[in-house]
Amino acid sequence: MGEKDKLKREALIDQCISQKDTEGACKLIFDLIVDYAREKNFEKAEALHEKLYETDPMALTEIVRSGEVIEEEKSENVDREHLEIWSTLYESLSTAEGNALYYSMKSKKFQAGEPIMDQGKLNSRLYFINKGEVKALFNQGGKENLIKILGVGDIIGQQPFFSATVCTVSIFPLSITKTTYLEVDVLKKWKKDVPALESKLYNYCIKNDLIKKELEGKSFERRSDKRVTLSGTVIFQILDKAGKPMGKGYKGDLSDLSAGGISFDIKSSKKETIRMLLGRRLKIRFNLPMKHNAYHRVEQLMTVIAAQPQVFDDYSIHLKFDTKWAQRMIEDVDPSRMAVKPDRE
Repeated sequence: MGEKDKLKREALIDQCISQKDTEGACKLIFDLIVDYAREKNFEKAEALHEKLYETDPMALTEIVRSGEVIEEEKSENVDREHLEIWSTLYESLSTAEGNALYYSMKSKKFQAGEPIMDQGKLNSRLYFINKGEVKALFNQGGKENLIKILGVGDIIGQQPFFSATVCTVSIFPLSITKTTYLEVDVLKKWKKDVPALESKLYNYCIKNDLIKKELEGKSFERRSDKRVTLSGTVIFQILDKAGKPMGKGYKGDLSDLSAGGISFDIKSSKKETIRMLLGRRLKIRFNLPMKHNAYHRVEQLMTVIAAQPQVFDDYSIHLKFDTKWAQRMIEDVDPSRMAVKPDRE
Protein backbone atom coordinates (compact mmCIF):
# COMPACT_ATOMS: atom_id res chain seq x y z
CA MET A 1 0.00 0.00 0.00
CA GLY A 2 1.39 3.39 -0.99
CA GLU A 3 1.87 6.28 1.40
CA LYS A 4 -0.56 8.45 -0.57
CA ASP A 5 -3.26 5.83 -0.20
CA LYS A 6 -2.73 5.71 3.56
CA LEU A 7 -2.96 9.49 3.81
CA LYS A 8 -6.23 9.44 1.85
CA ARG A 9 -7.65 6.81 4.19
CA GLU A 10 -6.63 8.82 7.24
CA ALA A 11 -8.30 11.89 5.76
CA LEU A 12 -11.43 9.80 5.18
CA ILE A 13 -11.33 8.69 8.83
CA ASP A 14 -11.24 12.32 9.98
CA GLN A 15 -14.13 13.09 7.63
CA CYS A 16 -16.22 10.27 9.11
CA ILE A 17 -15.48 11.48 12.62
CA SER A 18 -16.48 15.05 11.76
CA GLN A 19 -19.74 13.70 10.31
CA LYS A 20 -20.42 11.67 13.50
CA ASP A 21 -20.09 8.41 11.55
CA THR A 22 -18.22 6.62 14.33
CA GLU A 23 -19.04 3.14 13.03
CA GLY A 24 -17.55 3.91 9.62
CA ALA A 25 -14.54 5.63 11.20
CA CYS A 26 -13.85 2.65 13.49
CA LYS A 27 -13.94 0.21 10.59
CA LEU A 28 -11.50 2.35 8.58
CA ILE A 29 -9.18 2.78 11.57
CA PHE A 30 -9.21 -0.97 12.26
CA ASP A 31 -8.29 -1.83 8.69
CA LEU A 32 -5.49 0.74 8.66
CA ILE A 33 -4.12 -0.56 11.98
CA VAL A 34 -3.92 -4.07 10.51
CA ASP A 35 -2.07 -2.79 7.43
CA TYR A 36 0.47 -0.80 9.48
CA ALA A 37 1.01 -3.70 11.89
CA ARG A 38 1.69 -6.13 9.04
CA GLU A 39 4.22 -3.65 7.64
CA LYS A 40 5.86 -3.65 11.13
CA ASN A 41 5.19 0.06 11.53
CA PHE A 42 4.19 -0.42 15.15
CA GLU A 43 4.49 3.22 16.14
CA LYS A 44 1.82 4.21 13.62
CA ALA A 45 -0.33 1.17 14.41
CA GLU A 46 -0.32 1.96 18.13
CA ALA A 47 -1.11 5.63 17.53
CA LEU A 48 -4.14 4.59 15.49
CA HIS A 49 -5.12 2.11 18.21
CA GLU A 50 -5.27 5.05 20.63
CA LYS A 51 -7.32 6.99 18.10
CA LEU A 52 -9.72 4.05 17.76
CA TYR A 53 -10.34 4.07 21.50
CA GLU A 54 -10.82 7.86 21.51
CA THR A 55 -13.27 7.64 18.59
CA ASP A 56 -15.50 5.04 20.24
CA PRO A 57 -14.49 3.52 23.61
CA MET A 58 -17.31 1.00 23.21
CA ALA A 59 -16.06 -0.43 19.92
CA LEU A 60 -14.68 -3.31 21.96
CA THR A 61 -14.47 -5.84 19.13
CA GLU A 62 -12.29 -3.58 16.98
CA ILE A 63 -10.25 -2.33 19.95
CA VAL A 64 -9.45 -5.79 21.30
CA ARG A 65 -8.87 -7.44 17.93
CA SER A 66 -6.62 -4.65 16.59
CA GLY A 67 -4.60 -4.80 19.81
CA GLU A 68 -4.18 -8.54 19.34
CA VAL A 69 -3.05 -8.05 15.73
CA ILE A 70 -0.36 -5.58 16.85
CA GLU A 71 0.94 -7.98 19.52
CA GLU A 72 0.91 -10.93 17.09
CA GLU A 73 2.91 -9.02 14.50
CA LYS A 74 5.33 -7.80 17.15
CA SER A 75 5.91 -11.37 18.33
CA GLU A 76 6.72 -12.52 14.80
CA ASN A 77 9.30 -9.75 14.48
CA VAL A 78 11.30 -10.71 17.60
CA ASP A 79 14.92 -11.88 17.24
CA ARG A 80 14.78 -15.66 17.80
CA GLU A 81 18.33 -15.85 19.13
CA HIS A 82 17.49 -13.18 21.70
CA LEU A 83 14.38 -15.14 22.72
CA GLU A 84 16.43 -18.29 23.17
CA ILE A 85 19.00 -16.58 25.41
CA TRP A 86 16.32 -15.00 27.59
CA SER A 87 13.69 -17.73 27.32
CA THR A 88 13.29 -18.11 31.11
CA LEU A 89 12.55 -14.40 31.45
CA TYR A 90 10.09 -14.25 28.56
CA GLU A 91 8.27 -17.38 29.75
CA SER A 92 7.28 -15.46 32.90
CA LEU A 93 5.71 -12.65 30.83
CA SER A 94 2.48 -12.30 28.89
CA THR A 95 2.67 -11.65 25.16
CA ALA A 96 2.04 -7.92 25.68
CA GLU A 97 4.65 -7.73 28.45
CA GLY A 98 7.21 -9.63 26.39
CA ASN A 99 6.68 -7.33 23.44
CA ALA A 100 6.88 -4.24 25.66
CA LEU A 101 10.19 -5.47 27.10
CA TYR A 102 11.68 -6.40 23.73
CA TYR A 103 10.69 -3.21 21.92
CA SER A 104 11.92 -1.04 24.82
CA MET A 105 15.45 -2.40 24.46
CA LYS A 106 18.32 -0.70 22.65
CA SER A 107 21.55 -2.30 21.46
CA LYS A 108 25.14 -1.38 22.31
CA LYS A 109 28.46 -3.08 21.57
CA PHE A 110 31.49 -2.65 23.85
CA GLN A 111 35.14 -3.23 22.98
CA ALA A 112 37.44 -5.15 25.34
CA GLY A 113 38.44 -2.88 28.25
CA GLU A 114 35.82 -0.24 27.47
CA PRO A 115 34.04 0.57 30.77
CA ILE A 116 30.37 -0.34 30.95
CA MET A 117 29.95 0.86 34.55
CA ASP A 118 32.25 2.72 36.97
CA GLN A 119 32.15 2.15 40.72
CA GLY A 120 30.77 5.17 42.54
CA LYS A 121 29.27 6.76 39.42
CA LEU A 122 25.70 7.04 38.18
CA ASN A 123 24.18 4.55 35.77
CA SER A 124 20.59 4.50 34.52
CA ARG A 125 20.78 1.40 32.32
CA LEU A 126 20.01 -2.27 32.85
CA TYR A 127 22.24 -4.38 30.57
CA PHE A 128 21.51 -7.82 29.12
CA ILE A 129 24.62 -9.66 27.87
CA ASN A 130 23.98 -11.35 24.51
CA LYS A 131 27.57 -12.06 23.48
CA GLY A 132 31.00 -11.90 25.16
CA GLU A 133 32.25 -11.83 28.76
CA VAL A 134 32.70 -9.06 31.32
CA LYS A 135 34.47 -8.81 34.66
CA ALA A 136 33.07 -7.13 37.77
CA LEU A 137 35.68 -5.38 39.95
CA PHE A 138 35.37 -3.82 43.40
CA ASN A 139 37.94 -1.18 44.35
CA GLN A 140 38.81 -0.95 48.03
CA GLY A 141 41.69 1.11 49.34
CA GLY A 142 43.17 1.42 45.85
CA LYS A 143 43.14 -2.36 45.35
CA GLU A 144 40.92 -3.92 42.69
CA ASN A 145 39.17 -7.12 43.72
CA LEU A 146 37.74 -9.46 41.08
CA ILE A 147 34.16 -10.24 42.04
CA LYS A 148 32.77 -12.25 39.15
CA ILE A 149 33.09 -13.08 35.45
CA LEU A 150 29.74 -12.81 33.66
CA GLY A 151 28.67 -13.83 30.18
CA VAL A 152 25.79 -14.56 27.84
CA GLY A 153 22.46 -14.68 29.67
CA ASP A 154 23.63 -12.52 32.61
CA ILE A 155 22.25 -9.12 33.60
CA ILE A 156 24.23 -6.21 35.07
CA GLY A 157 23.14 -2.98 36.71
CA GLN A 158 20.19 -4.29 38.75
CA GLN A 159 20.82 -2.27 41.90
CA PRO A 160 21.39 1.16 40.27
CA PHE A 161 18.50 0.61 37.84
CA PHE A 162 15.83 -0.38 40.36
CA SER A 163 17.08 1.22 43.58
CA ALA A 164 18.56 4.52 42.36
CA THR A 165 22.07 4.06 43.73
CA VAL A 166 25.50 4.70 42.29
CA CYS A 167 27.33 1.66 40.91
CA THR A 168 28.83 -0.52 43.64
CA VAL A 169 31.29 -2.19 41.21
CA SER A 170 33.03 -1.47 37.91
CA ILE A 171 32.26 -3.57 34.83
CA PHE A 172 34.73 -4.08 31.97
CA PRO A 173 34.40 -6.38 28.91
CA LEU A 174 37.03 -9.10 28.51
CA SER A 175 36.22 -9.34 24.79
CA ILE A 176 33.89 -7.66 22.29
CA THR A 177 30.58 -7.70 24.13
CA LYS A 178 27.14 -7.21 22.61
CA THR A 179 24.37 -6.04 24.91
CA THR A 180 20.80 -4.86 24.86
CA TYR A 181 19.77 -2.40 27.53
CA LEU A 182 16.85 -0.56 29.08
CA GLU A 183 16.80 3.09 30.13
CA VAL A 184 15.22 3.69 33.53
CA ASP A 185 12.65 6.09 32.00
CA VAL A 186 10.87 3.10 30.48
CA LEU A 187 9.54 2.07 33.91
CA LYS A 188 7.24 5.10 33.93
CA LYS A 189 5.81 4.21 30.51
CA TRP A 190 5.19 0.60 31.53
CA LYS A 191 3.00 1.69 34.47
CA LYS A 192 0.27 2.60 32.01
CA ASP A 193 0.63 -0.07 29.32
CA VAL A 194 1.90 -3.14 31.22
CA PRO A 195 1.72 -2.36 34.96
CA ALA A 196 2.90 -5.80 36.14
CA LEU A 197 6.04 -5.86 33.96
CA GLU A 198 8.29 -3.85 36.29
CA SER A 199 7.71 -6.16 39.27
CA LYS A 200 8.18 -9.28 37.14
CA LEU A 201 11.43 -7.96 35.69
CA TYR A 202 12.60 -6.85 39.14
CA ASN A 203 11.97 -10.30 40.63
CA TYR A 204 13.85 -11.97 37.79
CA CYS A 205 16.79 -9.55 38.01
CA ILE A 206 17.19 -9.75 41.78
CA LYS A 207 16.95 -13.55 41.71
CA ASN A 208 19.72 -13.61 39.10
CA ASP A 209 21.93 -10.85 40.54
CA LEU A 210 25.19 -12.81 40.54
CA ILE A 211 27.32 -9.80 41.49
CA LYS A 212 25.31 -9.11 44.63
CA LYS A 213 25.50 -12.77 45.65
CA GLU A 214 29.28 -12.78 45.18
CA LEU A 215 29.73 -9.56 47.15
CA GLU A 216 27.69 -10.93 50.03
CA GLY A 217 29.91 -14.01 50.09
CA LYS A 218 33.22 -12.12 50.05
CA SER A 219 35.21 -11.75 53.26
CA PHE A 220 36.12 -8.07 52.80
CA GLU A 221 33.92 -5.35 54.22
CA ARG A 222 32.56 -3.06 51.50
CA ARG A 223 31.85 -0.23 53.88
CA SER A 224 35.27 1.11 54.76
CA ASP A 225 33.93 3.48 57.45
CA LYS A 226 32.28 2.42 60.68
CA ARG A 227 28.70 3.68 60.88
CA VAL A 228 27.02 5.06 63.99
CA THR A 229 23.24 4.70 64.28
CA LEU A 230 21.76 8.12 64.89
CA SER A 231 18.23 9.48 65.24
CA GLY A 232 16.92 13.02 65.01
CA THR A 233 16.08 15.72 62.48
CA VAL A 234 18.09 16.96 59.51
CA ILE A 235 17.25 19.92 57.27
CA PHE A 236 18.27 19.71 53.62
CA GLN A 237 18.04 21.97 50.58
CA ILE A 238 18.63 21.07 46.93
CA LEU A 239 21.30 23.15 45.19
CA ASP A 240 20.95 24.60 41.69
CA LYS A 241 23.66 24.40 39.01
CA ALA A 242 25.34 27.45 40.46
CA GLY A 243 25.54 25.77 43.87
CA LYS A 244 22.88 27.93 45.50
CA PRO A 245 20.08 26.45 47.67
CA MET A 246 16.69 26.28 45.95
CA GLY A 247 13.49 26.93 47.86
CA LYS A 248 12.77 26.07 51.45
CA GLY A 249 14.46 23.44 53.54
CA TYR A 250 12.95 19.95 53.84
CA LYS A 251 13.06 17.71 56.91
CA GLY A 252 14.46 14.19 57.08
CA ASP A 253 14.92 11.65 59.84
CA LEU A 254 18.58 10.81 60.43
CA SER A 255 19.49 7.15 60.22
CA ASP A 256 23.26 6.85 60.57
CA LEU A 257 26.57 8.68 60.30
CA SER A 258 30.12 7.74 59.33
CA ALA A 259 33.33 9.54 58.48
CA GLY A 260 32.30 9.28 54.82
CA GLY A 261 28.71 10.52 54.97
CA ILE A 262 25.21 10.24 56.42
CA SER A 263 21.86 8.71 55.58
CA PHE A 264 18.37 9.90 56.43
CA ASP A 265 14.79 8.84 55.67
CA ILE A 266 12.08 10.85 53.95
CA LYS A 267 8.54 10.05 52.90
CA SER A 268 7.23 10.49 49.34
CA SER A 269 4.62 8.85 47.13
CA LYS A 270 6.49 9.90 43.96
CA LYS A 271 9.24 7.44 43.09
CA GLU A 272 10.37 9.44 40.04
CA THR A 273 10.87 12.57 42.16
CA ILE A 274 13.03 10.69 44.66
CA ARG A 275 15.12 9.16 41.88
CA MET A 276 15.87 12.68 40.62
CA LEU A 277 17.80 13.33 43.84
CA LEU A 278 20.45 10.81 42.82
CA GLY A 279 23.68 12.64 42.03
CA ARG A 280 22.30 16.00 43.22
CA ARG A 281 24.12 18.30 45.61
CA LEU A 282 22.36 19.09 48.88
CA LYS A 283 23.01 21.53 51.69
CA ILE A 284 22.66 19.68 55.00
CA ARG A 285 22.06 21.23 58.45
CA PHE A 286 21.62 19.60 61.85
CA ASN A 287 23.00 19.73 65.38
CA LEU A 288 25.03 16.63 66.16
CA PRO A 289 24.91 15.35 69.78
CA MET A 290 28.40 15.01 71.23
CA LYS A 291 29.63 13.54 74.48
CA HIS A 292 29.60 15.80 77.58
CA ASN A 293 26.13 17.13 76.56
CA ALA A 294 27.50 19.38 73.81
CA TYR A 295 26.08 19.82 70.29
CA HIS A 296 28.17 20.33 67.15
CA ARG A 297 26.48 22.33 64.40
CA VAL A 298 26.80 20.61 61.01
CA GLU A 299 26.20 22.76 57.92
CA GLN A 300 27.86 21.55 54.74
CA LEU A 301 27.37 20.44 51.14
CA MET A 302 27.02 16.77 50.25
CA THR A 303 26.24 14.55 47.25
CA VAL A 304 23.39 12.02 47.07
CA ILE A 305 24.79 8.60 46.15
CA ALA A 306 21.70 6.45 46.78
CA ALA A 307 17.92 6.81 47.12
CA GLN A 308 16.58 3.43 48.19
CA PRO A 309 12.87 2.60 48.63
CA GLN A 310 11.79 1.20 52.00
CA VAL A 311 8.19 0.44 53.07
CA PHE A 312 5.09 2.66 53.17
CA ASP A 313 6.50 5.31 50.79
CA ASP A 314 9.65 5.77 52.88
CA TYR A 315 13.00 6.31 51.16
CA SER A 316 16.52 6.06 52.56
CA ILE A 317 18.73 8.85 51.18
CA HIS A 318 22.49 8.25 51.38
CA LEU A 319 24.93 11.15 51.05
CA LYS A 320 28.70 11.43 50.77
CA PHE A 321 30.87 14.11 52.35
CA ASP A 322 33.22 15.97 49.99
CA THR A 323 35.99 15.37 52.52
CA LYS A 324 35.94 12.61 55.11
CA TRP A 325 35.63 13.54 58.76
CA ALA A 326 38.38 12.63 61.19
CA GLN A 327 37.61 9.36 62.95
CA ARG A 328 37.95 11.03 66.37
CA MET A 329 34.96 13.22 65.43
CA ILE A 330 32.83 10.12 64.94
CA GLU A 331 34.07 8.62 68.20
CA ASP A 332 32.96 11.75 70.09
CA VAL A 333 29.33 11.43 68.88
CA ASP A 334 26.78 10.46 71.51
CA PRO A 335 24.23 8.21 69.72
CA SER A 336 22.10 7.93 72.87
CA ARG A 337 20.82 11.47 72.30
CA MET A 338 18.91 12.77 69.29
CA ALA A 339 20.29 15.12 66.67
CA VAL A 340 18.17 18.27 66.45
CA LYS A 341 17.47 20.80 63.73
CA PRO A 342 19.50 24.02 63.87
CA ASP A 343 18.25 27.07 65.73
CA ARG A 344 17.83 28.98 62.48
CA GLU A 345 16.68 27.59 59.12
